[in-house]
Amino acid sequence: MFQPVGGMDRIPAALTRAVGERRIRTGAAVTEITDTAHGVTVTYTQSGRTRSIEADYCIAALPPNILAKTAHNLGPDVQSALEGCKPSSAGKIGLEYRSRWWESDHRIYGGITETDMDLSHIWYPSYGHQGRRGTLIGYYNTGSNADAYGALTPREREARAVAQGVKIHGEKYRTELATSFSHHWRQTPHLEASWHSLSGGPDAPAFAPLNKAAGRVYFAGDYLSYADAWQHGAFTSARKAVTALHSRVLG
Repeated sequence: MFQPVGGMDRIPAALTRAVGERRIRTGAAVTEITDTAHGVTVTYTQSGRTRSIEADYCIAALPPNILAKTAHNLGPDVQSALEGCKPSSAGKIGLEYRSRWWESDHRIYGGITETDMDLSHIWYPSYGHQGRRGTLIGYYNTGSNADAYGALTPREREARAVAQGVKIHGEKYRTELATSFSHHWRQTPHLEASWHSLSGGPDAPAFAPLNKAAGRVYFAGDYLSYADAWQHGAFTSARKAVTALHSRVLG
């Protein structure tokens, strides 16, 4: 698989450079979106203060479950469509090892072990081959399995994932472990989901209000594409929203 050098966040970092960092406001949690006859007002909190910004148009790219909890005047049809986007659960743990025993002992260089256990998958790194240390994805699970791990402390998640991995790889899965880091997407502030389930897909009639402008507000996000949970889906949706807005302004 092709991977950006340095990690997937190098893509938004490149976009930030292209847009101009001074034009981007971070740490700003949106609390209200108000559509008017002549523009849009977005209210947000930043550094403990409530602020607002006015613009001719707005592209709302918040996750739908967060947008549904945000005050707005975009109408009950939009609200119903947002509430119909059901958030999904997913979790991961990274297990860092003092040696790359999966390479030296088992000749495993990348790839995935699929399991019928609650950790679901074990992923092996496709980089740093024959290096001194390495990190595995000890679980990448979804749904109820992810929620079960998410209810545990980080140390408990590690113990549970390692105990399962030992069944596959033996004691080195435990004895060579240096440290771990785990994450549950439902616990991420301002996100609270890994991706979203839309019954019938994003083009179903129930989601029609999100596929067009609500006054001067447009909607965009991977959930409005057929590649949800992927950056590709976010780009596809963004292009659709920007193209519609561009055509409207030129018209």
